[in-house]
Amino acid sequence: MADPKFFPRSKKLTLEQISDLTKISLPKSADRNRIFLDISSLDKASKDNICFLDNKNYITQFKKSKAGACFFKKDFINVAPKNMIHLVCENPYHSFAIVANAFYPIKDITTAGIHPKAHVETSVKYDDTVQIAPGAVVSSNVVIGSKCLIGANTVILSGVIIGDNTIIGPNCTIAYSIIGSNVKIHNGVRIGQDGFGYAQNENISLKMPQLGRVLIKDKVEIGSNCSIDRGTGPDTIIGEGTKLDNLVQIGHNAVLGKNCIMVAQSGVAGSTQIGNNVIIGGQVGIAGHLKIGNNVRIAAKSGVMKNIEDGMTVGGIPSVPINDWHRQTIVLKKLIKKKNGK
Repeated sequence: MADPKFFPRSKKLTLEQISDLTKISLPKSADRNRIFLDISSLDKASKDNICFLDNKNYITQFKKSKAGACFFKKDFINVAPKNMIHLVCENPYHSFAIVANAFYPIKDITTAGIHPKAHVETSVKYDDTVQIAPGAVVSSNVVIGSKCLIGANTVILSGVIIGDNTIIGPNCTIAYSIIGSNVKIHNGVRIGQDGFGYAQNENISLKMPQLGRVLIKDKVEIGSNCSIDRGTGPDTIIGEGTKLDNLVQIGHNAVLGKNCIMVAQSGVAGSTQIGNNVIIGGQVGIAGHLKIGNNVRIAAKSGVMKNIEDGMTVGGIPSVPINDWHRQTIVLKKLIKKKNGK
């Protein structure tokens, strides 16, 4: 499935090891010592591969699949191929991800050392497990935790603190920030630059000093070319476990809770507070100074202009409860047909 030149596989896995990793009970007839060599998609799998089904759109591929084992929900057991080991579970994709990480663990990038072409100020604090790539610049009074990687041509400005096991990709710029442990920051990310704040008076736009920081908690992942502005006075905060896709914009003073997901090209304006476990679809725009509750779902391309209560699913421009949005769409189609005489 993966090109071994880029993604070397670590080892083979037995069915029993797969069961132990995923906490899934095996069929009684299954050979616990059976060896699996790799993960695969349903349509390309062989008897030595393990795959998953988590979407009914792939039922046809599932029925024809030659995979040796497959994670799927109990709803599909009646159509599962008989020559396949049935790994029935509640969350097939999550179980598959566990096995995928076992086959392809994150590379040990901490081949410790500072490249001769990196520039690191003498006041920087780090240990001998840190790797700093060529062209990187680390300014004064920066603190870098154990087993971190600073990518090529990345610039870390004065005073930044970085926790343990954090990976920062090439060509990033980080300033005025405190970053937790086990954080992954992909290529081209900008963190801690000025927020977009001006005091207007007649024809004058006076820049408001941006005196806050960016606080990124543990286990956050930030996709390529994201931009996170520092706060005006309050801090901009990204909660533990939150994941940002590529090209996401976070405005100054914004607060994201724990385990949120923001999909590509979405943005949050300044001073908006977002709760825990919120999922924000692609190209969503969220206005400033709002409160978004816990467990909220926002459909792609929505425009959020009002507060959203806990547990709601919304969509549209301006966003409304998702069922209302669907009704609006249906009514609009009917009006268009009526106008066109159809």
